[in-house]
Amino acid sequence: MKYNSYKEITARGELGARCALLSARLESPIYRPDVIYSIEQGGWPGDWEGRTVLALTSLADVTRREPSYLDEIVSLLRSHLNEKGYLGPVYENKLNEQQLSGHSWLLRGLCEYYLYRKYDFVLPLIDGIVRGLFLPAKGKYELYPLDADRREGGDMSGSTLCSVGDWIISTDTGCAYIPLDGLTQAYSVLTAYLPDKERDAALSALLDEMTAQFCKIPFVQIKMQTHATLTGLRGLIRRYEQTENEDLLYEAKRIFALYESHGMTSTYANKNWFDRPEWTEPCAIIDSYMVCSQLFALTDDPHYAELSQLILYNGVFRAQRSNGGFGCDTCAEDGVLGIHCYEAYWCCTMRGGEGLAAAAAYAVTNDGIIINPVSCDTLVNGRKLKIISDYPHGKTVKIRYEGGGRLYLFVPSWTTGVKCDYISGCDENYVYIDAPDGEEFTVTVNKRLWNDETRVYDGPLMLASPEPLELTDSLDVTAENGKYTAKGKELKTLDKTYLLSSEQITKEKLCVKLI
Repeated sequence: MKYNSYKEITARGELGARCALLSARLESPIYRPDVIYSIEQGGWPGDWEGRTVLALTSLADVTRREPSYLDEIVSLLRSHLNEKGYLGPVYENKLNEQQLSGHSWLLRGLCEYYLYRKYDFVLPLIDGIVRGLFLPAKGKYELYPLDADRREGGDMSGSTLCSVGDWIISTDTGCAYIPLDGLTQAYSVLTAYLPDKERDAALSALLDEMTAQFCKIPFVQIKMQTHATLTGLRGLIRRYEQTENEDLLYEAKRIFALYESHGMTSTYANKNWFDRPEWTEPCAIIDSYMVCSQLFALTDDPHYAELSQLILYNGVFRAQRSNGGFGCDTCAEDGVLGIHCYEAYWCCTMRGGEGLAAAAAYAVTNDGIIINPVSCDTLVNGRKLKIISDYPHGKTVKIRYEGGGRLYLFVPSWTTGVKCDYISGCDENYVYIDAPDGEEFTVTVNKRLWNDETRVYDGPLMLASPEPLELTDSLDVTAENGKYTAKGKELKTLDKTYLLSSEQITKEKLCVKLI
């Protein structure tokens, strides 16, 4: 199964509102053309610019709203490039992993922008970064200093630590592998639209070297940054799709399982480094959602489909703030979830653009599997599908399918029943719906209150209390008219953070653990 591209989706409902809120934030002065190339970037050339272009382009695709400054930002890029064709200093015989990481986001932004606009001048920019900055790295990834001691230190924005051999390394351990994401997409775009046999062979060889070394990393032992790991994983998955090398898919599943065990928090966010629960980072939470969704499309394993909803509603949506941006939380190791940083405006806010776009794109596959019935317009088998939904806070999903035909509704374990006049069958994971041609019909999705060892949920929504409550299981909770109570106290879902003022959310502490 496959997902549609962002340009084939339109986000509606609450997801559309979240996109609009973030779009407005990303037109604030710090993301505008007269500032973006000169703002202090903490030693990450290409990062601020690339993430902004990627976010604005992704949101433009799924909202159909033209960004106010996107074209001007991209048109100004050429005037800021160095003589080698990229941003920042030119190092002699050294690789700065933060510079490589930043330019991965610049490649991603330029690739998505080219697919959005199809402006010819963009392709040479992509080509220049690949040739000038990345191809000289061939042979040096085998020498990447995995044994350098970076187990402590580092802040929310990483910084260069020291020089080891051919590398200038960062406190964001392993960020040299973030470019697996940007380079694999650059390879796809360049080979399709600006092919060059010699360059393409060299880039392919570099990617093979990078993927081989990435799969050898002892992620947990060196406490690698989870954002770098998960972004690298998305590149590994794209490389699997390019090469059909089954070993790469096996490695992607293995590494993501390590993340689930050692990098994911109890609220489906991330620990910034493996087994270092200091704060969460929405960049990585979004990566984890995307990896999980991509693995489901490749494996049809229902574990990934369920987990993708848990990550989206409790991790990604929790991290969006009232100004539209995204911020960092505590890791809730003590069972209490709070704010670590109201907004990480230098990275996570921009990363939210693709995160929200992916939430729309990964809701429905292009062959008709409805994984998460969010409100959206999309294409199934080339025909228009419209969904209007209040799931998961409600249970009503209205569907209109142009041309009609078979749809498959994924049924998570927390679903107690599905009602619809057009159900024709089911299996362990799906309800089959034979939709009429162009007629709006209703699907009712009933879900249950449930609990695992430490947490209580309503469907995919984790419930939390503003103060400690002695709850033993979900039987202590009452749900009525969208409100939750337990022992006379109100409970909250984690996904409503963006409705709170900055003062409210900064003060609020939520107990997420059964006691």
